[in-house]
Amino acid sequence: MRKHRRSGEGESLAFLDIVTCGFGAIVLLLIITKPVPDHTDFAEQQRDLSGVIAAAGQHVTTLQAKLQSLLTELAAIPDPAQDSVDQGLNQSLSEARDAVEDLNSSNEALELVKETLVAATITQTTTPQQRDPEVGGIPVDSEYVIFVIDTSGSMIEIWNSVIDTMNRIIDIHPKVKGFQIINDDGHYLFKSTKGKWIPDTSRSRKRVKEALRHWRSFSDSNPVQGLESALRTYGRKNEKLSIYVLGDEFTGSSYDEVIDSLNRLNIDPITNRHRARVHSIGFLTESLGSDRYSVLMRNVVERNNGAFLGLPR
Repeated sequence: MRKHRRSGEGESLAFLDIVTCGFGAIVLLLIITKPVPDHTDFAEQQRDLSGVIAAAGQHVTTLQAKLQSLLTELAAIPDPAQDSVDQGLNQSLSEARDAVEDLNSSNEALELVKETLVAATITQTTTPQQRDPEVGGIPVDSEYVIFVIDTSGSMIEIWNSVIDTMNRIIDIHPKVKGFQIINDDGHYLFKSTKGKWIPDTSRSRKRVKEALRHWRSFSDSNPVQGLESALRTYGRKNEKLSIYVLGDEFTGSSYDEVIDSLNRLNIDPITNRHRARVHSIGFLTESLGSDRYSVLMRNVVERNNGAFLGLPR
């Protein structure tokens, strides 16, 4: 049964949800960000992130004031048992107190992010410009990147976020010579580039971004065909290759089908080494299909030297 809330409580908690999601976005942005750009770009990025953090901090302060007001209001109400006041008020009071404690923790976390940015700025000005071989636990030493994207209707709904995530992934790889984009059914964004690489240039990115906005290709939310196409076409070229699977659901009948296919195509039978790292970005919801995607891809990346990152929609 859905719990009844007073109007003031609903407004305050909804505002809290927004702040929480915003804070999570800041942390994810720091993970999927170009690690060490040139000094000018880094300074601009540092200013941008500082602005975001300052705004989030202001939201936290505002929400704390609202919650304190709510606490005062609730504390002033007589005993609900005596005056037949809504039985949910005691629960509301407890939730409000918990929210204030959570916000205090968020404030501490925001301060930590600020300190990290300052330390990064100092490091940038005192050390040679080098790229970290890993960002957020994801190895970024690959020279070629393939995106296998779920193009189902639920992904199209968040298409701008998908495109932005792809650009950030390319950005964190310091030596990308080329990339390729196919959907989970094995259809290429540009059919004429099959077997070739799209060069990583500003012109190519602009062309790809425009094409992606209008890309509508059938998808059954099962990455098997896309992964097979990528590995059969590019997996035997002895190049430093990473494959990123981007999706939100898995509708296939069996996890084993995906795992067995990768074992067959991604492991060199002579050297027993993996031909490509396989990573996954999940745009997750609370649906069963999303849970199945998370379970599948966590197993896939573990077996293929990759990493899984779940992003809230």
